[in-house]
Amino acid sequence: MNKEQKAFHKSRRDQFAKIIGKDSVAIIFGNTHRNKSYDGDYKFKQYKNFYYLTGFEEPNSALMIVPGGVKVIENKKENTVKEILFVQEKDPLMETWNGRRLGFENVKTELGIESAKVNKELGKFLNGKGLQRFSKLYINFGEVLKLTDEMKTIVTPFLNSLNVIAPHMELIDISYELGKMRLIKTEFEIRKIQEAADISVDAYYDAMKAIRPDFNEFNIQSILEFYYRFHGGDDIAYHPIVAAGENACIMHYDKNDQHMNKNELLLIDSASEYNYYCSDITRTFPISGKFTKEQRIIYDIVLKANKECIKKIKPGVKFTAIRDLSERILADGLFKAGLLKNKKDIKKYSLHGVGHHIGLDTHDAVPYSKTLDTDFDTLKAGNVLTIEPGLYFTQDMKEIPQKFRGIGVRIEDDILVTKNGCVNMTGDLIKEAFEIEEEMLFNREVD
Repeated sequence: MNKEQKAFHKSRRDQFAKIIGKDSVAIIFGNTHRNKSYDGDYKFKQYKNFYYLTGFEEPNSALMIVPGGVKVIENKKENTVKEILFVQEKDPLMETWNGRRLGFENVKTELGIESAKVNKELGKFLNGKGLQRFSKLYINFGEVLKLTDEMKTIVTPFLNSLNVIAPHMELIDISYELGKMRLIKTEFEIRKIQEAADISVDAYYDAMKAIRPDFNEFNIQSILEFYYRFHGGDDIAYHPIVAAGENACIMHYDKNDQHMNKNELLLIDSASEYNYYCSDITRTFPISGKFTKEQRIIYDIVLKANKECIKKIKPGVKFTAIRDLSERILADGLFKAGLLKNKKDIKKYSLHGVGHHIGLDTHDAVPYSKTLDTDFDTLKAGNVLTIEPGLYFTQDMKEIPQKFRGIGVRIEDDILVTKNGCVNMTGDLIKEAFEIEEEMLFNREVD
């Protein structure tokens, strides 16, 4: 891990320690392996909050943050430390089978975390005596309940004793406080998201070359995912949607196995992940290379909503106001096109909100609504969010003229809120209808 990344994760631990205070202790568990079938596991992926605080990607680990300090024995000497990472112990045989382990001896040098121990020692800190001097315990309860392997053995006595521990200290889940921290991205994080976005944008141009009648949705999916991985993307940010025709009207369509027909649209919602940070892009293309009259009408309405909403983004603006603007533009557009008699009915055809925050998670695990005492709805510099208006018309919508049925359009960009406005992080990917038609025509002339 380089110095910049060490500094980033340390800054996250220091800020979290400041938030929870000296009378608290936090124990954040990393992920463990998940069985897929028989003796095969799913590919390991670290919990995002744990990664946010450590940058550590091995299973069966836990981070302890003690702002007031805790005494530990290191090299036969007693020291007071404020953070301990518990990791798997070195095991030559297991490392031969499953890969090298960092080992507690190398944590300080490689990760910049103050102290480390083997994970089996965590039990000493989880018993009643180890926790009794603190008034608050922060923990990631949702993830704790899913632990497997050796960590489940270590944590089970603690879980069984919660009814005894609870009267003596306040038990708090870490997710809310970490969510508030993750709401504002640092420069380090913004660069990661931008890298993910750049990889994704380039992949879309590669995929556009293959869009044509009689190809299959999975052909396009494979091109995108090959490009992500080949150009440094660590993973897909989410399971992709590659939806031809009416499949685009299924919000979470994931089969991606149908042939593409000449007069249909192809909606692609797919993006790369880079160093655990996500991008999120949607574009809609005419499979024939040219929009029909009806497709163009719907496309232009959605595009207007996308562009006008992005123009409004700046610090101080309410996310709900952006949502309302999107709905008004979509409703006005359909009304003028004669497809909507009552503008209040727009939700029947728009279905979802205008966007969401993005970061370590595609739908980032951050608060963004207004509560009784905190306004998370107001945008701030450092927020990264998507703008993704859409319109969808299924074949069973008899009130819609036949030529409009089976059309689904969504256009999505990733937007960074800056001090004075915003930056479109996916702005290099074309979305004007005439640009798309020219690009697709050019691709076919080259072929």
